[in-house]
Amino acid sequence: MRHFLTVLFLVCGLAAAGQQNEARFSISIPASTLEGALKILEQQTKVQISYEYTRVQGITIKARSFKEVPLETILTDLLKGTTLTFKRRGGQIIIGPAVKTRHTLSGYVEDAVSGERLIGVSLVAPQYDAGTVTNAYGFYSLTLPDDTVRIQLSYLGYQRLDTFVTMQNTMSFSFRLKTLSSQLEEVTIRGAGANNIVASSQMSRINVSGALVQAMPRFLGEPDLFKTLQLMPGVKQGTEATSALLVRGGTPDQNLILLDGAPLYNPVHLMGLFSTFNTNVLKDVTLYKGAFPARYGGRLSSVVDISTKDGDMHKIHGNFSVGLLSAQAMLEGPIKKEKTTFVISVRRSYPDLAAGIYLSNQNEISDPGKFRLNFYDVNAKLHHKLSDKDKLYLSFYGGRDKLATEVGYNGGYPTNYYVSNTGVHWGNYTGTIRWNHVYSPKLFSNVMLIGSDYRFQSLFDQKGVSDAVKYTDHQKLNSGIRDFGGRIDLDYQLNPAHTIKAGAQLMYRVFTPGVLQSKQTENNEVLVDSSNNNHKIRALEVNLYAEDDWEISKKLKLNAGLHVSGFKVQNRFYMSVQPRVSARYLLPGDWALKASYSRMTQYMHLLAYNSISLPADLWVPATNKVRPQDADQYALGVTHYLFGGKFEFSAEGYYKYMHNVIEYKEGANYLTAAKGDTWEQQVTAGEGTSYGMELLLQKKTGRLTGWLGYTLAWANRRLPAVNYGREFPYKYDRRHDFHLVAVYKLRKGIELSGSWTYQSASPFTIPLASYLGIMDPLSSTGSSWTSRQIDYVSARNNARIQAYHRLDLGVSFIKYKKNGLIRTWNVSLLNAYNRSNPFFYYVNSFDRLQPKVNLTAVSLVPILPSVSYDLKF
Repeated sequence: MRHFLTVLFLVCGLAAAGQQNEARFSISIPASTLEGALKILEQQTKVQISYEYTRVQGITIKARSFKEVPLETILTDLLKGTTLTFKRRGGQIIIGPAVKTRHTLSGYVEDAVSGERLIGVSLVAPQYDAGTVTNAYGFYSLTLPDDTVRIQLSYLGYQRLDTFVTMQNTMSFSFRLKTLSSQLEEVTIRGAGANNIVASSQMSRINVSGALVQAMPRFLGEPDLFKTLQLMPGVKQGTEATSALLVRGGTPDQNLILLDGAPLYNPVHLMGLFSTFNTNVLKDVTLYKGAFPARYGGRLSSVVDISTKDGDMHKIHGNFSVGLLSAQAMLEGPIKKEKTTFVISVRRSYPDLAAGIYLSNQNEISDPGKFRLNFYDVNAKLHHKLSDKDKLYLSFYGGRDKLATEVGYNGGYPTNYYVSNTGVHWGNYTGTIRWNHVYSPKLFSNVMLIGSDYRFQSLFDQKGVSDAVKYTDHQKLNSGIRDFGGRIDLDYQLNPAHTIKAGAQLMYRVFTPGVLQSKQTENNEVLVDSSNNNHKIRALEVNLYAEDDWEISKKLKLNAGLHVSGFKVQNRFYMSVQPRVSARYLLPGDWALKASYSRMTQYMHLLAYNSISLPADLWVPATNKVRPQDADQYALGVTHYLFGGKFEFSAEGYYKYMHNVIEYKEGANYLTAAKGDTWEQQVTAGEGTSYGMELLLQKKTGRLTGWLGYTLAWANRRLPAVNYGREFPYKYDRRHDFHLVAVYKLRKGIELSGSWTYQSASPFTIPLASYLGIMDPLSSTGSSWTSRQIDYVSARNNARIQAYHRLDLGVSFIKYKKNGLIRTWNVSLLNAYNRSNPFFYYVNSFDRLQPKVNLTAVSLVPILPSVSYDLKF
């Protein structure tokens, strides 16, 4: 802790030592008239000051002194209390009457070709030193004097727009931006927010585009959003090749995943290998690691806010792609031009085809009858323009994984045989209806109806005959979450330097926390027919928030908010008040110092045994016996532009303290139905801490783009019924994390990409010794001297063995055809130097002569080539 704070404050000291290029003056002005003071100022600064004599006549000022301050500061002080203002035009200052009437310009910023609303576009009026950015729906609002104003628009990946707008005659105006190249000649990376990272009060934010995800090296030909986010500082993966997001020492359940405003749970495919997002429909993805805006709540560690495309307003187009694992297709366009659009995307995998052929060729006594392993995703969206002030969106997502096998054994039919059916199914369904309305040029609202349904089901069914005895065995586990609710958000922009957001959300949640049913028969006689006590739990959650983003001065900007939430469950009501604040202070030399504090509350838990997020992990709510989780997070950092703005540098230190995090008790197994125990009796709650420092250097424009990220981090837990109540390193604790990512446009039509990752060894638990124990001598199950092996474990997560590192490479060959088609072949090579990274370890043997244990590591991903084909039309 002491070392990373020392480094951080050293960086802050270097920032403060920078020099500002703006000219500064030390001037003493005696008590005189305003005209006399302006003449002194003009003589000493050598800057021409123009004004009409009649406007300054009769105005007197008091004596004052200025030391090393900009000319604008002196003029502002001299003109304070008068009806005058000043403007800088070229190399001179013009003093004139202050304009009292102010008008508000508002509207949308769109893609010039498709009409897609653009999120996070920067709009600046340089003559008034004012600006804003578009919100999550592409809406902006600028309040300025009623004059012809110059507006500059900038957005990464698009041509800069510099234009004039007459404010007196225009109240609503939409801008259209053109892409830098109609043929995608360069990949643009957005890594720390769409707006200026130095000017913004927001910190701990990462923003990526669908184009960046597509450019990364691919696992089995699949571009993957979560694997791209895992390459950012502060974000880790669980184990080799998994898509779990572990943010600043948090767990997978502590990430709020929003898809067009609807929550997703366990958004992974193939037991965690891939995330569930069709990258072709992604418009904007923002990850918050801390400094959470007040409008978000319900999780401790991160928010991943994902927006999908609205659909092309002018023409129909789409794309088709196929890889080693799956195929997907996307189509978008107008139903009625300039009025109604649609987007639909589907993806389906086919590993069951190859696996079925492989299994059918195995010469074993267990013959596969059927085998099914696949997943699918469907995204659909309708966008309808009701009027210039009203827009309606309907969004749907459905995704499902299916695993089913049938195995038969014939060991002497009809006296010995069985048939077993095993099935596992999980997935999400979400839907949102959103209505955007512009009440006035300053007031924007978004109203939503939200539905979400996550289900997991596993089934084992066996019937057969053993020694002429007929038997059946049926096991079924159901779990999941259903959400229904609504939300309203209001954006009110008083002026370019002051924005207020407020809103409310009401959600009704139904939890099915692992209902296990078991039934066994023998010769038609029921031996076991039981169910555990984990029945459905219903809860109501309400959230209120207010957020104020205020540029107090040119140097100081503040975002302060309050999030209040309540959770009613099992006749108990939990209430949480969560303050949020983040601030930015501009230092000399184009540095910015940022600090934040946020308190978060989470009303649900994930019961998990593993270091990866699996669909079999169960979601459970806070109850009258298990309290909700809370976390306080503090952060301090600096940001800076390097080499004329081509590089962005940021450094952040953070400390997070978590309350009421839960774990299974030692040896607990809630799925044992014999006792009828509920999951609440199998868990224990305690405290957690995580702290560290993150460094990020990134290049966003040009032929070569990419970033270098480093994380130094600690994550610990202390729970009364785990590890004898002693603190232990958490299973997601890794001390060092390093990522180097690059995308290079070799020439037109060829793009190279690569990423190298290093992570220090993660902790796991190994026994230090093994000995023989004696069974109960009165036991009726065997000899009185029957023995069993017992492992001695001294502490939880007591060993670290091997660091993780891997190099991934990719190349895309892009062909732009005359008929407008764009064909892309992507060839990727994962684990290019064939590093054997452990997926897990198991004990092989113990040394009888010395305290040594021999472990065997199981690796999952060898050197792995892949190819995929994509066609845009």
